[in-house]
Amino acid sequence: MTSTSAVPAPATSAWRLMDPPQPSSLDAPEAWAYRGITELHAAVEQADLGNADGAPTPIGLLVGMNNQKYMRKLRQIAVVDTPEGPRVVGNAIAFLPVRSNPELAHTVVMVHPEHRQQGIGTALVDWVRGAARAEGRTSVLASVDFGPRRADGGEVLVPASGIGEVSADLPGVRMAQELGLTLQLVERRSRVDLPVLPEAVSRFEAEARAVAGDAYRVHTWSAPTPEEWLVQYAALEQALADDEPRGGLDVESDVWDADRIRVEDAAMAAKGDQYVVTAAEHVATGELVAMTMLQWNDQKPDHTDQQATVVLRAHRGHRLGMLIKAVNLREHARIRPGAQRIYTWNNEENPHMLAINVALGFVPAGGCAEFQGPL
Repeated sequence: MTSTSAVPAPATSAWRLMDPPQPSSLDAPEAWAYRGITELHAAVEQADLGNADGAPTPIGLLVGMNNQKYMRKLRQIAVVDTPEGPRVVGNAIAFLPVRSNPELAHTVVMVHPEHRQQGIGTALVDWVRGAARAEGRTSVLASVDFGPRRADGGEVLVPASGIGEVSADLPGVRMAQELGLTLQLVERRSRVDLPVLPEAVSRFEAEARAVAGDAYRVHTWSAPTPEEWLVQYAALEQALADDEPRGGLDVESDVWDADRIRVEDAAMAAKGDQYVVTAAEHVATGELVAMTMLQWNDQKPDHTDQQATVVLRAHRGHRLGMLIKAVNLREHARIRPGAQRIYTWNNEENPHMLAINVALGFVPAGGCAEFQGPL
């Protein structure tokens, strides 16, 4: 579920739910649905978050639905029939983990700002619940994205941990509560405008190298992951899944291995995504002990997304997080000098990584509230 802005709904229009056709390619006539879902994402994010940077591309949606090995996806759309053909005005997706959390369905529901308050969101939520039950799922996790908080304040909702908050008056938040779901975790979305001054990046890198010393060396690569690092890189992804704060969420760590890294690399290549990774190797053991990734797609030239960052517990306290981030920022600036901003996500319950991002110049830009409850 997404948050919703106060956009007045037009006169009620006839709408219907349907399974989106799965085209063989974006050149197929059936690809109208994926193009429509992309346009819907852009309209919703522009209205609710203030920009559409995070909206997917049509090829990204298509590849994602074709890639079902580790996460099954079920999708439903709401359409309004027009003389030009069906127009997508609502979308629901249920993510069903395959190798962990067999009881869980993770859902996102969105409705076009011009078609809200017509029962579309309720109908899509009902579809999600029915589809999840049919799959034997008993717990639902719903994500509500939100933009920067309004200056006028208002009532807020806080998870049991007391860390983080979300405006209580957002329609997505109200709907989650009406469904009996409880706020369990708040994630912060942060943004830094580019370029980050090269002298600042160099200073952070030098300070971090002085602490890390000769015990660590860094490696930087672009897609795909080098074969020599596949197993260790997967272990770092597993460590991130195991260690990331979850607040009150009742979820298990997902499972990562070398085969999954290969599958993810292939999917990113099919989407046209690119990335740069910087990892830290512990010289004495030859083990990768930290990594960070920046990912982008040239169809969206203005921005880049910060993906996973992790430092193994046994190697924390050596400024490795700052070291790999600074080196990766420098390499990203070389590869992609035209990018204007980078976004990153952090759990509000992860103060150390938040502090690193703040030091690098990231500022709050909204976030995501995670609700969970019995189906």
